[in-house]
Parts: sequence; C-alpha cells; structure tokens
Amino acid sequence: MAENNRTFFEGLYGLDRIEFAKGLIYVYPFGVIGKENNNNIKSHAHNNQFQIFVVMEGETNLLYNNEKIHIKGPSFITVPKNTDHGFEHLTEVKGWIISLSDNVLEHMIKREAEVIEAIEMFQVTTIVEGEYSEVVFNTMQNCISEYNSAELGRLLMLEYLVGQLIVQLRRLPQSLQYTIHNADNSSIIYYRRFTQLIRESSSYKKSVEEYASDLKIAGGRLSRICNYVGFKSPREIIMDYYVTQAQLLLSNVEKSIAEVCYTLGFEDPSYFSRIFKRKTGLTPNEFRKKIGTK
Repeated sequence: MAENNRTFFEGLYGLDRIEFAKGLIYVYPFGVIGKENNNNIKSHAHNNQFQIFVVMEGETNLLYNNEKIHIKGPSFITVPKNTDHGFEHLTEVKGWIISLSDNVLEHMIKREAEVIEAIEMFQVTTIVEGEYSEVVFNTMQNCISEYNSAELGRLLMLEYLVGQLIVQLRRLPQSLQYTIHNADNSSIIYYRRFTQLIRESSSYKKSVEEYASDLKIAGGRLSRICNYVGFKSPREIIMDYYVTQAQLLLSNVEKSIAEVCYTLGFEDPSYFSRIFKRKTGLTPNEFRKKIGTK
C-alpha cells in the first residue's frame, strides 16, 4: 500500500497479512523474496513489526535514504517498524527474516523501559566469533529452529527465546554495531507514550480525546503524529492493540468469547466480532478453531 509517497506492508514485502505464531513471531527464508523480485526489493516499511534480517551467507546492499550500505554475511540487521528499507542482492543470499509483532513485543517488555530501545534501533551487526554478537546470533538460530519445529511447548519456548533475544540486542555493545538511524524525535516520543497509555488502559472504550488529554496535546495533533509515525489513525492503533490482546485471551480455553469481549471493554459481542474479523480475517470462533482452542 502506498501512502505519502511511501510504500508499507502489514505482511512481508508485497503482502498485506502475516500470521505470527502466538501473535508474536514469524520466520521466513531471506533471499526467497529477492529471487521473486529479480534481487531488487524496493524501499518499503512495515507498520506492525520489528524485523531482524539474519544474513548467513552472501552479499547485499541495504537501501536506506538513497544510500546503499554493503552487507556481507554472517551479520544481522535490525529494522524498527515504520522504517523505510530495501535490498539489492549482489549474490545469492541465504539466511532468515525474523518478524516480531510490535504490539506483543511492547506488551512483553512494558516494565523494562530501557529494553524497548532495542526495537527502535536500525542497525547492522557483523557476527564475530567469540564476541557478544555471536551470543545474540546463537539465540536467533534457536528462535529459528524452535519456530520450524513441532516440539512440545513450542509456543511457550518461542516467547521465552524472543524475550531473551530482545534483552540481548539491548545489551549488545555499541562498538559491535553500525547504527544507521535511531529514532528519537518528538513525534516518536509522543507515539511511544500513546501506545504505552493504551497498554496501561484497561478498556477499549477510552476515547482518543482522553488519550490526547493525558498526553497534554490536542486530539488533532495526536492524529497527525499517529498518521506520520504509524500510518494509521489513533482509533485504528487502539483497535490493533485490543485485537492483539483478544487473540492472546482467546487462546485461553477457560474464557468464553463473551468474557473476552467484556474483559477488554467492548460492550457488544457482535461489534467485537466484527472488529476482530476486520483485523484478522477470522471471527473469534474461527480463530479459536484455527489455533486448536474450542
């Protein structure tokens, strides 16, 4: 989808949907999409995910802000949501794309304010044997291996490994990183504070005007910030968060769909079901059947 001369996708490049395991992680081979697009991935952004590109072998140019940054494996690239990026593969590239749901990540690390900086850094790290970068790389490999497995407790293990990975990325020494861009302007700060307030709220019913009042800014300014940073209106961002929460709650067999609806502050189960289907393509009941919860 193109907006304000920028292209963004809610799925991987060229796709508008992504199926995160446990609403958290999706793993896909790096290089496959390049082959499908003549090794040229045009500049684009994702408004719902933090991505890690693990380059095991090969060479590529990372495209950012009309620049070409040469990348050679083994290395990894972290790309925050809403960050324009593209690739120009110079050789056959082997590796993985680890996509992590931004909403779920923020929920996981909401009590660790400093750790959240890990998902706001656009940087390249070369993997060096014996250095801390190798420790982080091994955790990435564990995530990939677990994602592709069918072992007992897979989803629980993935949640643990993703948490470990984010902490390790934050602990990565600056000397091992090449920082391309660190978003720190006022719009980003207000946007992050807005999403934090959404997480702290206990009800979907809280209005955009109430959030703007909490931030001590006008509703119109909040709308401009959200459209600039997140490509969405404040109401859509609120909706996305509560649908993600609904997915997590629906995985609990002990809660009925109506209970999930009321827990999140929706007053009408029918309205809740319409919103859920609009965002996921499935009704709550269909979602439960798909994940094996009845």
